[in-house]
Formats: sequence, structure tokens, C-alpha cells
Amino acid sequence: MNYKLSRRDFIKITAAGAGALALGAIGVNRLLAEPELKIYEETQVLLGTFVTIKAVDTDEKNARNMVGTTFEEIKRLSNIFSRFDSKSELYSLNKSGQIYGASDDLICIMKSSIQYSELTDGLFDITALPLLELNHESFNTNNAPPDKEAITEIKSLVGYNAINISGNDITLQKPGALITLDSIAVGYIVDKAAALLSQGNINNVLINGGGEIYPCGTKNDGELWKIGIANPRDTSKYLAVIDSSNWAISTSGDYEAYFTGDYLYNFIIDPRTGVSPTELASATVIAKDTLCADALSTACIVMGKNDALSMIENLPGTEALLVDKNMNCYRSSGFPVDISNNLYF
Repeated sequence: MNYKLSRRDFIKITAAGAGALALGAIGVNRLLAEPELKIYEETQVLLGTFVTIKAVDTDEKNARNMVGTTFEEIKRLSNIFSRFDSKSELYSLNKSGQIYGASDDLICIMKSSIQYSELTDGLFDITALPLLELNHESFNTNNAPPDKEAITEIKSLVGYNAINISGNDITLQKPGALITLDSIAVGYIVDKAAALLSQGNINNVLINGGGEIYPCGTKNDGELWKIGIANPRDTSKYLAVIDSSNWAISTSGDYEAYFTGDYLYNFIIDPRTGVSPTELASATVIAKDTLCADALSTACIVMGKNDALSMIENLPGTEALLVDKNMNCYRSSGFPVDISNNLYF
């Protein structure tokens, strides 16, 4: 079994294998040479992944200070959403099945999660953690997926309809239910980071939250940031390199954290079957914000090609590139580049 730092592992990012990879190298040396513009870059490990911020400003000190302030906010949010940190709100919710007086951030992301569950008819479901843990235990113990009886038993704990939110109180109405925010929290955090930087007049910035990417403004030469979309079976190659625009981008893939070397069993779980979906290898989603792109990229893999593309075509300002297990590519009508099934950079 292969267990990575998270489903968005920085090692893959730097090797172009965590899905969407920010390509900011072109023009950086020139940017640094121009006295009127400065770039400040910082990377930290937060929420189980590596977060990189590149801020372009005429005042490097201002950029440095704003990036530092932004990372403090990212840490604060990470301390709320981590399911492993015994001091986090999410950990407390999972332990007791309820939390009273939850932060506005936890309430907001829980409500957003429910909205995406409703949009996808429950195929995006933050209560699927017991099924993921069942698969993890089964592969650790038997090097095999769980049997049908075990899946049936654990599935009774899964279902977003059992989440009850009243004011700032959250109750999980199924005893033993558990929440994971792994497929939405990084997107939420990246959006918050972008908003904070904008308040500090940092309007040319690239935020990479381990594959959840928010490009804003331009590079020093006035060109848009470039985003690379990796081949899920050869992380040294790209399916495409696209110019950023007024959108965020996220890629989810079976190769990011997996139980078997063929990626057939991985950390993306279909709540209907209790195991990993079998059709798609990766899904890249462009959306109005990073939270949306984050949630929908995972949902698309669970939904499969036809249902995912049908959904995406009906969501304004949202596009997708899907890659199946045979490396065939499928895109929504407005995806910003035409992909040949045999074209890799």
C-alpha cells in the first residue's frame, strides 16, 4: 500500500504529478531583475500538504508581510479543519458526534459541503470517512479490498443527510459517523488566502495549495500565469499547459494516494459501492473559486465521465477535463484547450 502525505502530495506537485501544477518559472528571473517589481515566494507545510504563495508587488517588504500574515490565517484554518489534530474542531466533532459553538469557518465549509452533496446526489459526501478507513484497514491487514458484508455494515454510517446544523451547533445524527474535509478544505483555505492578500493590495499572486491553484492578475511581463495539467500515468509529462484567467483550478486523481500499484484502489471512495470508482484516472475542474473546483474535481471522478460532463455543462463558469483509466481525454465544451488523446508535452 502506498500512503502519501496527503492526496495532494508536494513531491508530485514538483514533479507535475499532483494534477494541476503552477508554472511560474518563466519570467521569474526577469521579474527579479526589475527594480519596480519584486516577487516574494514562501512555502509551508499545512493541512497535510505544501502551500506555496508567490506574490508580485512593487514593495517587497509589503509582499513579505502580507504573505506572512496570510500564512498565519492558513494555520488558523488548518487548526480548525484537520481531522488528525486532537485540538481541532473537526477532531472534536468526530470524537463526540457533536460540537456546540463551532467557528463560522467550520459552519461555512460544512454548509458548502452539503450543497455539493445535494448537487451531486450524494456522490460528493464528507461523511464517507468510515468507508475510507475500512479500506485502509482492509488493505493494511489483508492487502485486499473489504468484503461486501463489511462494506454494507459501514455504509449505514454514511450519508450527508445525517449532518444537522443549527446556528453554530453541529450534530452527526448517526452514532459512529465521521467527517473528512480532505476534498474541500484546501480549496476553502486557498480562497481565504487570496481574499486576504487582495485586502493587502497584493493583486498579482499565485497560490498553490498542493494542487488547488488560484492564479490572480499577471506575472511581471503582463502575461497570465501558466498552469500545467499533468498526465496521471506519467507525471513528467503534461496533458496541456493553459493560461490562467478569472478562475481557480483543481485536479483530483487516483494516483495521488492509493492502496494498489495499479491505482485501481485509492483514497477516492464511491459512497455507493464503498470502494474506489473504476472509470476515471483524473479530473481537472476550472471554477469560479477554489472551493468549488476542489469539491467538483473529486465529485467528477466518483460520478464518472458521462454524468460528470453533464453536470459541468450545466454549471455556469465551470469546465472540466477528464482522463479515463486508458488515458483517453474528455473535456467540457468550454475547456480552454483542445486535448488530443495522444498529445503530451
